[in-house]
Amino acid sequence: MNSSLEDLDPEHTREFWLDGFASRLGFGRITTHLPRDPSPSMVYALISVSVPNIIAAVYHHLNDIQMVYADNPYFALQPILLVGAVYAAQVLHREYDSVMKEMRIAERASKSERLLNPTPEWLPWSLFGIAVLIQFTAPNGVSDWDLMDYLFQYFVFPFVYTPIVVQFFTVYVSIEFIAPWRLSNSDVGIHFLDPQRVGGLRPLGELVKKAYYYVMIGLIGYAFLTYAPFIHGWTTPLGANVLFTVIWVSTVATVAFAVLVLHRFMHRQKRAEIQRLEAELRGLIENPWDIKAYEIPPDKEQEVTDLRDRITRVSDTREYPATFSIWSQLLLSIALPKALQLFLAGV
Repeated sequence: MNSSLEDLDPEHTREFWLDGFASRLGFGRITTHLPRDPSPSMVYALISVSVPNIIAAVYHHLNDIQMVYADNPYFALQPILLVGAVYAAQVLHREYDSVMKEMRIAERASKSERLLNPTPEWLPWSLFGIAVLIQFTAPNGVSDWDLMDYLFQYFVFPFVYTPIVVQFFTVYVSIEFIAPWRLSNSDVGIHFLDPQRVGGLRPLGELVKKAYYYVMIGLIGYAFLTYAPFIHGWTTPLGANVLFTVIWVSTVATVAFAVLVLHRFMHRQKRAEIQRLEAELRGLIENPWDIKAYEIPPDKEQEVTDLRDRITRVSDTREYPATFSIWSQLLLSIALPKALQLFLAGV
């Protein structure tokens, strides 16, 4: 038997990977001296993102080197987006735990830990290691670098920006890929008594939508940073259109995967339950296959009525984990980044 929700509260047991990473670098000790007890990951992001940029600004000023912010002021969005990514990952991390609690997974699943802790411990570390190795591969044009180029290439990008991106990515993948897949292969089942008629999966469906909203904000920021609308003299990098489209299509595919997996799960569960109830109903009816000759024994009428009510309730359950309004909002948010990119590319 599973532990109670109070004994197995994911809000108190599940680690936020970037908090552990930041604590290893000493940011956990820094938080103990700050008011309101901020998380190590947020302190890490604020300090590690801002300090190198301040150092770079001072260095370029003292050496009379023009910064990229002078050519493209939209690059000021970069540190904001990075800190925002930490905030978004924290919010999604907490809300996933709340979704699991609202769906009462600890009580309903025989292997609840697979859903309560969906992110494999090796995943963020593996992604971080791969990204660092790629980052340390020397790019072209090294001979033209100044001191700040080396600082950012071999310290800031791999050990500041990369952990932040890895943390958001792993939370996003957990919501859009791992959780739907594990739920569909679990014994949780569908909550057919759900008054909203979405099988009790609306919290997860809404979280899938919210996770994409944060990606949409990131894509919009990336579009402004890349295309720099109304900035004269800025040249859009080669392949920017292709790269943006690839990222956009990939994120849309993640949402489509989550929706498809949950849809197939709900369809399968609904069909199996209807077949089970119909088999039970046929056992109470004489000549159940003949609409003209079937009869309900008087002593079975109440049972038949009850079964028909159950079949109706199951049949009325939708096969998608959200309402029409949620899907309409999601479809609009999916189209928005691409539409904005096309507009900015033509400005």
